[in-house]
Amino acid sequence: MRLKSKVSFDPQAELGAIADFARRWRSLFRPAEVAYTPAHFTAELEKLERAKRLRLYLVTRPEQPVALAILDGLDQEQVIELLALAPLDGEDEVRPWLSSPSRRREMMAQAPAEPSGRGVFPFLVGEPEGLVLAMARWGHLNVLDPEPLLAQRLALLGRRIQSLGKPDQ
Repeated sequence: MRLKSKVSFDPQAELGAIADFARRWRSLFRPAEVAYTPAHFTAELEKLERAKRLRLYLVTRPEQPVALAILDGLDQEQVIELLALAPLDGEDEVRPWLSSPSRRREMMAQAPAEPSGRGVFPFLVGEPEGLVLAMARWGHLNVLDPEPLLAQRLALLGRRIQSLGKPDQ
């Protein structure tokens, strides 16, 4: 991972914390060696209320996260604005632990046995860490240099296009 500038935090350590959080989160829905209670996640959110500095990570594959963006320098007011942008109709994806265990099992009944790893998952990390699902408009705060990731994706796309364009033999 290449950053645009020097930062005062350890992105690799925070990605490790995100992976750990994702494993704990998954225990709400799937059998696990250690199952975490809804109170555990409520406490995590309460920690965020005391954070002075917050970062929004947009990652793929949360259990082995690849950072797509790291928005550094958010404050509590901006986080409230982010949360206000989260959809309120339908299922409450931000706080599924408020559902009963039987309701969480119903939510996962149609899901595949293993996650696909598709999608972009937002994690809000503060001092201390935590999680929310939100939308962001603060792209100028991204400290992650996207060029290596884009170059890798373009190279893969080029190879895929080349293989599809070969005539049948």
